[in-house]
Amino acid sequence: MRAVSPTRFASLCLLALALAGAAACDHKERRTDNPAQTAWTSAERGMVARMSGLRDRQKILSGRISALAVPEGTEDANLTQTIADLQGALGTIDGACTAADKALEQARANAAAALASPDRIAAERQVTAGANTFAASAQAAEAVMGQIEPRVVQGEQIMKRLMAIVAAEVARLQRLAAEGGSIDFSDIDFQAGSAEFDFTHATSKATLERLARFGASCPELRFSISGHTSKEGAAAANRTLSLARADAVKGYLVAQGVAAEKIVRTAGLGSTTTLIDEPDPESPAAAAMPAAQLDLIRRRNRRVNVEVVTPCPPTPSAPPSTDAPPTPPTAERVPAAAPH
Repeated sequence: MRAVSPTRFASLCLLALALAGAAACDHKERRTDNPAQTAWTSAERGMVARMSGLRDRQKILSGRISALAVPEGTEDANLTQTIADLQGALGTIDGACTAADKALEQARANAAAALASPDRIAAERQVTAGANTFAASAQAAEAVMGQIEPRVVQGEQIMKRLMAIVAAEVARLQRLAAEGGSIDFSDIDFQAGSAEFDFTHATSKATLERLARFGASCPELRFSISGHTSKEGAAAANRTLSLARADAVKGYLVAQGVAAEKIVRTAGLGSTTTLIDEPDPESPAAAAMPAAQLDLIRRRNRRVNVEVVTPCPPTPSAPPSTDAPPTPPTAERVPAAAPH
């Protein structure tokens, strides 16, 4: 084995140390290779996802608000006010989401400028600051929508209840036409002391329109209309007024296409038959009753009654089939071959 000279050995040792030092420096550089860029990439990904979620939530919430409406033929002051408030809040929601959008764009611009700087520590700080500013804006937008969503739910619940009332009224009239009986309608309003309809309440016209559809249920349907009043006023005048109102309902139905012969009679019963016990006017009981309660009782007693004389005939159901299913053909039996 050849001996290595001391000079050559020393040179080899210096070369090995130099290579090791270069490798160590290269490893160190790779470990600290632009951490600000890595932080920004992660932060931007999270901000974009959150912003997308905010806009999706805004879109859904705006759609639910736009779908709110007072069902036709119903009234509810609370729902009307809720819809008005929520329509006004649409701009607030959009403003909060737009502020978050702008915070994201500003964070991008600041990060781009910071990442171009050789000061990586300052760049990391700038990235963190932009992410924090966006997070605050996004949280504010979420808080705005979080405050509004319960009002939307409340409006949806009221609307659902009103729609259920309308559906129940339609079903009630369908049963009346099919099964007979009578129904009182206290929501057909007339002008005070008159047989002229008061259509300032949506329920009045809606009820009359439903009665028109009831009258057209079938050709055989026959019914009567009776008018009733509260105890206010003279008894004779109330009978005359209640008959005029029953005739007014008949006239409306006929004008809507209900054949006049279907309405076999109209009657005015005045205050002789009250739906709810009502104190006499000027009596101590009437004076002692709260005004709102007394007005509600009188409103219920001022009504129109529809009574079916001849209901619609039952719809014939299809008779059960008497045809027996065909008997499957019997397989022909093949005789076994005779043994040979």
